[in-house]
Amino acid sequence: MAAPRTQLPRILVVDDDDSVRSALARYLTKIGYEALQANGGEEALVLLSHGHFDGMLCDIRMPGMTGVDLLPKVMTQDSDLAVIMLTAVGEPSSAIQCLKLGAIDYLIKPVELEELSHALKYALRKRELEIERRGMEQWLAREVAEKTKELNEQSRQVELLSLSILIGLVDAAEPSGPSGRNHSMRVSNLSAHLAVELGMDSGQVEMVRLAGRIHDLGRVALRDERLRRVSRADQHLDEVASPDGNASEVAARILEPLRRHADIVEFIRHQHERWDGQGRPAGLKGDATPLGSRIIAAANLHDELAASEESDAPTPAATLEQVRGMAGTRLDPAVVRALDTVLARRRH
Repeated sequence: MAAPRTQLPRILVVDDDDSVRSALARYLTKIGYEALQANGGEEALVLLSHGHFDGMLCDIRMPGMTGVDLLPKVMTQDSDLAVIMLTAVGEPSSAIQCLKLGAIDYLIKPVELEELSHALKYALRKRELEIERRGMEQWLAREVAEKTKELNEQSRQVELLSLSILIGLVDAAEPSGPSGRNHSMRVSNLSAHLAVELGMDSGQVEMVRLAGRIHDLGRVALRDERLRRVSRADQHLDEVASPDGNASEVAARILEPLRRHADIVEFIRHQHERWDGQGRPAGLKGDATPLGSRIIAAANLHDELAASEESDAPTPAATLEQVRGMAGTRLDPAVVRALDTVLARRRH
């Protein structure tokens, strides 16, 4: 256990010369420091490992472990230690090497005591400023991380609220009757099951589920005459030939600010693409269309066929057969196979 820190700054004096070491320690005690002594590198490491020190005076030339050898070990134990090296005249290269290894300063023997006092005050002050700077950086990093977390959570909540509002608008706009009521909910549920069957991870399954829930958002938006005029005036949307493609692009533009749900935007934008590349709005072919879009396309088509209000509405088996007939042209064959599996599981 580390020894409790005293009020006086603790300085470790390391020198193999007993007389020099003792004289330096007496002087440091006289000017207001607590001075401990070590007669070499090994003893210094033991003392440093068992107590807290603010600074260290260390001779470079010592038998066995030199000051140059000791310094990296010391800095590994306590990188905040303010170290001043003591060097003989004619050893500038060793002193410079010590500065590179983490020493704050060096003094040439014989040491002028007043110079030592100033150098030690400077070294300890530099150490304090470095500790304060690092503490401030750590505090600032924590504050930034916390604020970022709060902002991210607020952004997430706003996006979820926006999605809830859009879901409510789509539900309110659904026409009455078997083909309309709860259509988006059924598409959403079936799309999620298809996503699981096709091996999508839980996050992607949730994105597919939400996209299915508001896949008709564009159609709802275009019922407003003002939005229809904007749509016709938009050169890009004017190039989209089919009404469905147009509606999907409008929905995607409404949803684009929801950056945390970017996948939903793409799933809805491309839900009317075809496997054979003849769809809208981009004419994507095969796997170029996002899997979520291919899933929603199949789920939506199946629900529209199954919920027909016509007197000669097809049976569930006939509906599935119609969907199977579109595999490879309008629909992704793998998604159709997954649909077959999911519906078979529901029947049982």
